[in-house]
Amino acid sequence: MKHLLFVIFMSASLLFTACQAPNPENFFGKVVLNTNLVADFAPDRFGKRLEQETVEFADIPSSKKTGDEAQKSVDIKIQTVEKALKDINALNVSDDDAKALKEKSIALFEKVLPVYKNEYTAYAKLCDTKGSAEKKQELLQKIQQDYMPGIDKTFDEVYVLGKAYAEKHNLNVNWGN
Repeated sequence: MKHLLFVIFMSASLLFTACQAPNPENFFGKVVLNTNLVADFAPDRFGKRLEQETVEFADIPSSKKTGDEAQKSVDIKIQTVEKALKDINALNVSDDDAKALKEKSIALFEKVLPVYKNEYTAYAKLCDTKGSAEKKQELLQKIQQDYMPGIDKTFDEVYVLGKAYAEKHNLNVNWGN
C-alpha cells in the first residue's frame, strides 16, 4: 500500500511539474531567442547560402559536390523549425503577456515553415541540379514579394512583445542597440 501511495504521489508531482509554466528565462529563450533560427529567412540571405552550398572549385578536389547539398540544408532548416514550433506549442503559459508572445512566435514559425517546405525546397533542387538562373530568380522574387512583408511584420511584433516581456520580468537582454 505504501508503494502504491508513493507511486501515486510521484506521478502527481511529475504531472504538476510538467504542467507548470516555464520560468521567464526559459520561456523567453524558446519564444523569442529561437526566432534566430529563421533570422536568415530572407532570399538575399538564405537563397545565397543555398547557392553557395553547390559551388565547386576545379582546383580544390574536396569541394566536389554530391548534388544534394542545398536540399540537405533546407531539410535541416525544416527540422529545426518544426522542433522549435513543437517546443513553443508545448509551453504552458498563464499570463496574457506570455500568451500573446507565444501566439505571435507560433505565427512566425508557421509562416516560414511552408515556404521552406515549398519555395525553398524547389529553389534548393534548382541549385543542386544547376537549374536556370531565371527560374531561381523567380522563386526568390516570389518569396520576397509574397512572404517577406508578412514575415517581417510578424518578426517585428515578436520583438516588440519580447522587449516588453523582458522588461516586465527584468531579463537582461541585449537587443543590439
